Amino acid sequence: MNAEEGLSPGQALEEIDRVDQEVRRSARGVARLFLILGLCTMVYWPAVSLGRGLVAGLAGAGWIVLTIASCVYWSRMRVRDSYTMRINSRVSAMYVLATVVVFAFVALVLPDDRGLGWIAALVALSVLAGSSLVYAAWRIREVR
Repeated sequence: MNAEEGLSPGQALEEIDRVDQEVRRSARGVARLFLILGLCTMVYWPAVSLGRGLVAGLAGAGWIVLTIASCVYWSRMRVRDSYTMRINSRVSAMYVLATVVVFAFVALVLPDDRGLGWIAALVALSVLAGSSLVYAAWRIREVR
């Protein structure tokens, strides 16, 4: 609808409801994306770090596909509300920081001979890395 068109109060309310529904639908999609990325992060690091051969290769390939799909989804999203964008900037910063911590742990600290304590530390860091995205998904679903 154009701003020049004369709208009755009822039509204006219908238009507001339509736009609100589009924003909510968009926010729910972002919440699903954050939830999927968060849960996959929690599985990815142990699979890549502890898995050998095919398991590590499939986890890496899956992560590449997931990253590309999420970038395409984010760029094609038509409606972006201010709350989702605000929470996205905070969550992205936390996620990048947590991912760097897990990567540094795997690359620099995690020994080749991994005992139960090392595996538990890796799993805990992996859950920590994905938890910011899961929390963001929950917050977006609560608000929107």
